[in-house]
Amino acid sequence: MRIDSYVEADGDMEAITSPFAGLTPLETDGSSDEEPVLPEFGEAPFDGFYSTESPFGEDTYTEEDLAADEIADFLESLHDEDFEDALEQLLNEGAARVLADAQQWSAPPSEAEAREAVEQWIAPLVAEWERAIDGMEAGLESAELHDIAEQELDELLESLEPTTGFESEAFENFLGKLVRKATRFVKRKIRQAVKFVKNPVKGVVDIAKSGLRTIKSGIKTIGKFVLGPILARLKKAGLALLKGVVRRLIKPLTRVLPASVRPLVPVVAKALGIGEASDGETDEGGVDEMGTAAEMAHAFDQELLQLYLADGEEVDASELDESYEDEPEADVVAELDDARARLATQLSEYEGSDAPVAEIEQFIPVVLAIRPLLKLGLKVTGARGKLINLIASPLAKLIKGMIGRKAAATIARVAGRDPSKMIARAVVDVGFTALGLEAADYEQDIPGEALASAVEATVMRVLDELPEEALTDPLQVSAAVQRAFAESVAAYLPDRLLKSDLPERETAEEGGFWVMMPRSTRPRYRFRKYTKVFAVPIPRQVARAVRWSDGGTLESYLLDRGVDKWPVQAEIDLYETMPGTVPGHFTRDETLPAAEAPSADEFQPLTAEAAGLLLREPALGRGRRVVTRAGSYRPVPGQRYFRVRAAKLPSRRGRRPRRPATVRWDPTTKRMRIAIRLTERRARRLQARLQRSSPAGQRDLPAVLTALREVVLPRLQYRIARRLVKSSIVKDPVAAAQLAGAIAGSTTTGISTYLVQRGAQLATAVADPADGVTITVTFDGLTDNPSQVPAPTVAATPGTA
Repeated sequence: MRIDSYVEADGDMEAITSPFAGLTPLETDGSSDEEPVLPEFGEAPFDGFYSTESPFGEDTYTEEDLAADEIADFLESLHDEDFEDALEQLLNEGAARVLADAQQWSAPPSEAEAREAVEQWIAPLVAEWERAIDGMEAGLESAELHDIAEQELDELLESLEPTTGFESEAFENFLGKLVRKATRFVKRKIRQAVKFVKNPVKGVVDIAKSGLRTIKSGIKTIGKFVLGPILARLKKAGLALLKGVVRRLIKPLTRVLPASVRPLVPVVAKALGIGEASDGETDEGGVDEMGTAAEMAHAFDQELLQLYLADGEEVDASELDESYEDEPEADVVAELDDARARLATQLSEYEGSDAPVAEIEQFIPVVLAIRPLLKLGLKVTGARGKLINLIASPLAKLIKGMIGRKAAATIARVAGRDPSKMIARAVVDVGFTALGLEAADYEQDIPGEALASAVEATVMRVLDELPEEALTDPLQVSAAVQRAFAESVAAYLPDRLLKSDLPERETAEEGGFWVMMPRSTRPRYRFRKYTKVFAVPIPRQVARAVRWSDGGTLESYLLDRGVDKWPVQAEIDLYETMPGTVPGHFTRDETLPAAEAPSADEFQPLTAEAAGLLLREPALGRGRRVVTRAGSYRPVPGQRYFRVRAAKLPSRRGRRPRRPATVRWDPTTKRMRIAIRLTERRARRLQARLQRSSPAGQRDLPAVLTALREVVLPRLQYRIARRLVKSSIVKDPVAAAQLAGAIAGSTTTGISTYLVQRGAQLATAVADPADGVTITVTFDGLTDNPSQVPAPTVAATPGTA
């Protein structure tokens, strides 16, 4: 049965070609014209860029410029990739907890119930943060800070850091990074106060910039009269951040804007002259979009900046609290869940003879609601109603032949024809009724949900593809709808319902399709899973070519998990995000064996390259590049992920650092610290080469240096230049690239010298019971002269924290 339709536009009959072959599973019919596939939007590798570009001419340098440089240096000294990683880890664990709680309810919990559960979960972290700041305040209140040496201050602040015994790794990691950021802030504030006390004349100038007022009782009371009120506000700022975590977990979707209008931060990647070192993370426009964790970290740093510029007077306790009260807002994700379920039922039970235009018109506004900027623009121009009709009319005609009870029954039969490929059958086999669901109910839901998913994805794709000025053009909208619908049904409906030569098909052979999960929380679905699980051998060469988000590869991941033979026989599960998805939600996949407890970092972006290498089906991938930037995830629908499951891997996973190398730059002290984190497996391999176990009794230092270079050198120059260009020390991107190259070269030389002279220290760190090893390369007194880079200090310590 051919399902071609026509839509009337401006008095003309415009052909709409359906991608369906018909409801007869083995029937194929006709062909459709190929449409060009639009390029995917990439991501730049720049994280959290704080713009401090001066509005003044190049030949002038004013007090405003000086203040801007001071602010830039302050923010850069606070910036911490590990903090953003820890915040993202906390969000993922919280998201998994929220979904796990929801799976225990027979009906979706209310927002109040969900919020109460999250607040109980995070309460121990809140209490420990308050205790940490109270302890810091007590320790600094009577300390003589006016004449304290830098090292003594570091030792004092380190002694005030709390010791905790969290069972949650995410809690332990986040609190440690939060306290470390607070410690850096306190150090800056102490320096500021001491500078004022020692030089009151210069302090008069500083007042205009910092707001620091006269210390009332002399230089020995800095801790009491300056740090006391500041630490009280610092505590409140941290509590506000944790409150924001709760808010993001209850309503994870803050905004989903079309790619053309998403918040973009201009950077200077091309000017750096090291584009290849960016490892493919920069798009042609040289722009960057911060993820959820990066946005939250940026906002927290801005709060600390306000505290840094604040005076030392007492502050009303309610002042900061009021600014963080939750603003009443609709839960657009829940509204979309309900609207999607309603549309699924309407399409499955539709009995009319006309196309379901009205039903789709009712659904589209809910999709528009998650794109506030676009929605506002349409409201202002009065084009919103016209856009809804322009999308709904051709879309309803395209879907007309696939709705109603008979069509739903046919889709259900096709979907369930091969039980080995259906998630539903897999769930039934492991106790589907234990989840409160029946197989018959599932098969009844699947057809309508599949069609609703196709409609939703079509609307999303049209809004992403067309600029706002094109959304009132009937022809452009109609063409976009037809192309987007073909791509959507190829993803969300069984292949046997599609034309065999449909170019939008995602697999060369018959594949699966994407089903909303978890089934136990319907209609509050949080991700989609592909119905086909790929059983594939993974050769070592392929594993080495598949990039991993921690900066390594699939090979390093499998080796750290205990793989010792190649090829690895593995099963690969595929996942897709929906509005509101957080990667932690994937860990609550109810179709996995009960003994499995995956972590969020096991789910990796399914790019076209990864899909081609692992599955030999590149069309299943999406264009999102694998990035190593902290806090890079945003809840954007349609992103795809994969997880590799291999047999005979150890149940206890060793600690794997979320990134193998980090760069920390403090413009105030002119100190750069490069941390190289080694997993326990890699560290022990280095230890074996450092031992004099060969017949000649010599250490294999060249092999050790080569292994370390493989960890630290990729993208190092680029990442150093990125840090430098955001601070005041180097304003010229080309000069930053040159200085970064010199620092990267000196890093390698420093490690080489360390291995020759102090390799025993590394061996001792490896032998320590702590999991993994961290090698720190520290440059003190850096200037903007590439020819005068100081020799670094290199040290190895146990653990990877």
